Amino acid sequence: MTTVSASAVIGAVVTLLTEAYAGPPNPSSTWFIDNEPDCGILGVLSTETAAQASTSVDGSGGLGSTIAANAEHLRLSLGQFNAAILGESYGGSWKESWHLTGADEAQWEGLRSALRDEFETLRQVLSQQEELPEEYIVGTLAVVAHAAFHLGIIRQMAARVSSG
Repeated sequence: MTTVSASAVIGAVVTLLTEAYAGPPNPSSTWFIDNEPDCGILGVLSTETAAQASTSVDGSGGLGSTIAANAEHLRLSLGQFNAAILGESYGGSWKESWHLTGADEAQWEGLRSALRDEFETLRQVLSQQEELPEEYIVGTLAVVAHAAFHLGIIRQMAARVSSG
């Protein structure tokens, strides 16, 4: 039976997180997204204006109905995970992470920048780890699944707001 080190698992997680957020490091070889540059979460968000990001795709204006809300939710979730893995206190709740439904241009730019910063922090922290407590291994796998889920939602929302 072949065994895999924790650092190999962490490296795989970093690869998948990078693909989900930044897009494929090598567009000729991807695991689950398109082979186009900037097709990860950050690339998709970079093409949306504040008005598009603030448009409710279902007309309700409710929680989670905008690209901005999904971006804020991801930012908060990465921020909480970063704080936990660094041994810092963290606050906020999942419900609170959905309260932002719209943003002006300055807020939208700040949100995209803050999300990128949280992603880069997590990528850097994980890349420096040779081992992690088990709950953080599970958490890092969950962060990848969470990112993939929201990438799909954000891409669908982006298609709706740019066509309507």
